[in-house]
Amino acid sequence: MTIARQIEALIQRLDGVAICDDCVTDRLNLSVRSQANVVTRGLGGANGFRREKQPCGLCSSIKVSTSHHR
Repeated sequence: MTIARQIEALIQRLDGVAICDDCVTDRLNLSVRSQANVVTRGLGGANGFRREKQPCGLCSSIKVSTSHHR
């Protein structure tokens, strides 16, 4: 599974709960945050994905986070 697909699947599993790029990086053990950022920026606004400044459901920091809504 590609990194992009792993990130997409993680966000979908959270079922509407937003996740920031730092938490995506930690959860998937990515080497650098920019790997997550490139993918999440591309997901925003497509196929039920939303990217906006909001609290991360995992770390509670208010920053640009991505969520998926069916």
